[in-house]
Amino acid sequence: MRYFKNFSLKNKLLLTVSIIVLTLFTVITIQSITQLHTELEKNLEQELKSVGLLTSKNLAPNNVENLLTVKGNDDPQFKEIQSNLDDIKDKQGVMYWSYIWKMEPEGVTTIGYTENLEEVYNAGELFTDIAPIHLKTAKLAIKNDQPEVTEIFEDPYGTWRTVFSPLKDGNGKTIAVIGIDYSADYIQTIITKSVTKQIITAIIGLVILLFVLYFTIDRLLKPLNKAVTVADQVANGDLKDVELETTNDEVGKLSQSIKTMVTNLQHVILNIKNTSNQVASSATQLTANASESYKNSTNVSNEMDRMARNAETALIMTEETATAMEESAEGIQRIAESAYTVSESSNLTSNAAKQGNEVIQQVIGQMNLINESVNQMDETIKGLNSNSTKISGIVNFITDIADQTNLLALNAAIEAARAGEHGKGFAVVADEVKKLAEQSSHFAGEIYKIINEIQVDSNASVTVMEKGKENVKVGLDYTTQAGAIFKEILNSAKHVAEQIQEISAASQQISASSEEVAATVNNLKASSQQSAEFSLSVSKLTDEQLLAMQEVREASASLGQTAEELQALITKFELEDDK
Repeated sequence: MRYFKNFSLKNKLLLTVSIIVLTLFTVITIQSITQLHTELEKNLEQELKSVGLLTSKNLAPNNVENLLTVKGNDDPQFKEIQSNLDDIKDKQGVMYWSYIWKMEPEGVTTIGYTENLEEVYNAGELFTDIAPIHLKTAKLAIKNDQPEVTEIFEDPYGTWRTVFSPLKDGNGKTIAVIGIDYSADYIQTIITKSVTKQIITAIIGLVILLFVLYFTIDRLLKPLNKAVTVADQVANGDLKDVELETTNDEVGKLSQSIKTMVTNLQHVILNIKNTSNQVASSATQLTANASESYKNSTNVSNEMDRMARNAETALIMTEETATAMEESAEGIQRIAESAYTVSESSNLTSNAAKQGNEVIQQVIGQMNLINESVNQMDETIKGLNSNSTKISGIVNFITDIADQTNLLALNAAIEAARAGEHGKGFAVVADEVKKLAEQSSHFAGEIYKIINEIQVDSNASVTVMEKGKENVKVGLDYTTQAGAIFKEILNSAKHVAEQIQEISAASQQISASSEEVAATVNNLKASSQQSAEFSLSVSKLTDEQLLAMQEVREASASLGQTAEELQALITKFELEDDK
């Protein structure tokens, strides 16, 4: 890309057109080769199918059927078929060799072939290592019952394409398949010749095109080269004798524009020359005035600096006073806020003490109720213990009755036994009474155990209730004392709240007075700050004016120097008036 920039416009155009033409030629050539290759393959496929079909038709079905029993190369039937295949090969011209296969589950059996395959095949021999492309196409031909062609493939012997056609017996049954190999090398030969022809044609066309382009571009660029020469002349300061060729194309318009530009440039240079003389004269006078103004501005700036320093000192003192007053006001304000907070807290404490006193009174009432309930429960448990004792006596009585009944039943049984047959019924009744007495005695014993357990629990409950009565009495005494203490706390809290409210009111009055003093000091601070800022602004403006005057003085001096340099530069241009 860097070298391309160094080329002339003519060479750039020639190189660009050449690249475009070569690119188009390459694309067209590739498309032509692809299309030619496709057409040749298509034509070869059609030709192979026709040859395969004709070859299969030229072989008699009976002869083909006889090949199924061939066992060797000397068999007469094999020799006859081989002779037919060789004749067909010689007539076709492009056929390289042919062979007949009988399809087997393990592979294929060769039952016929041309003479040039005798070193490869033996008649009746089974082959299991057949190339997949051949085996697949042969099976497809048998399946579709028509000639099928393989894709172009290569092996150590060259480039090939094979057609397989089914062979039938006299009954029309497919019994074998014939394969015919054709050399596909001629396709590449045709393509090579076509590419060579196109390349030669393209080279001749490119040479002619470049020859025509060279003279055409040279003629078109001639006015442009003249314009470049004039531009170099103007760049060197020569504005005299500018002549350009004018045409109606873009180059002619460019030449006319350059000529107009040169004319305008001559007028501009002439005006600049006159103006530079005037500027040089004015710059000298401006430099003298600027020097005088600079001296006056320096005096004013020094005076304003002194005033600004005094105002700044006063501002610092005022700021320190304002800061002290603000800190004092903040301290008093914090005291007032703290007093207010304490006042609120004391009010909350007073209210809490009041509520606590009310709660204590409620607790005292509740403790009295609990004391009464405990006394009632004590009486109830004592009554329960007394009743349990009575029930225990009744159970003892029932037990005695059961024992006597059991004894009576035993005596009745003895008497019934003495009575013999007449006492059997009485014996049964006596036995039942005995059982009833035993059950009554058993249940009375169980009731006695339960009553004993109830008495034990009642005695324990009586003991616990006695202790509970004592604890409730003690708790009631403590609660009464707490109520008296809460009354004292309530009175003290009310007194503290009243004192703190008085302190809070006094603190707020002091805070308000401090804020008024601080506001007055802040106003004084603001006034001092405004004065200091005004003095500082005036001082800055004076300094800026001083700098501006310095810049004016320097600019006027620079302007004078620039005017002299401009006059020197203008002398380099040669105008028509300078002849």
